[in-house]
Amino acid sequence: MPMKTVSVAEARNRLTELLREVEQGAPVAISRRGRGVAVLIAEGDYERLRSAAGGADFSAWLANWRARAGTGFDGISPDELARWSLAE
Repeated sequence: MPMKTVSVAEARNRLTELLREVEQGAPVAISRRGRGVAVLIAEGDYERLRSAAGGADFSAWLANWRARAGTGFDGISPDELARWSLAE
């Protein structure tokens, strides 16, 4: 199932509702003018991603991942991202 995408304005107006969805395991992508700018994920999913980074500085790992990932990751789950990052 594809990840729900909302605009920045919609996210601002519906933040409480979107957070409830995220808490139930449904990440939400946020876009500005049609381009993805952020993804809301549950704290547990975020911690799994941090753990997947191992001992590396998470900010550096994330910057590296962003540079290499490019586009085409619509609908990827946090677990899929963690598996992909660990496979390297």
